[in-house]
Amino acid sequence: MRRTFCLTALILLALAVPCSACPNCKEAVAAQPADVASTARGYNLSVMFMVSMPFTLLGTGVFAVTRAAKRGLLPEL
Repeated sequence: MRRTFCLTALILLALAVPCSACPNCKEAVAAQPADVASTARGYNLSVMFMVSMPFTLLGTGVFAVTRAAKRGLLPEL
């Protein structure tokens, strides 16, 4: 199992390629030369927010179900 995981990780790392921004994002950053740093930071924060949101929602749901189960509020199946 461990060998398979290491081999899979090695293959995935070998096949990885650098990513670039979509054309619209590239043009938006290039169109604002005076304040490029804050625009790029804004794009970075929005991507981080979109990536973290599914984990936040899943964690909240698991927490709510676990809490209800401990309090005995869930019906027996």
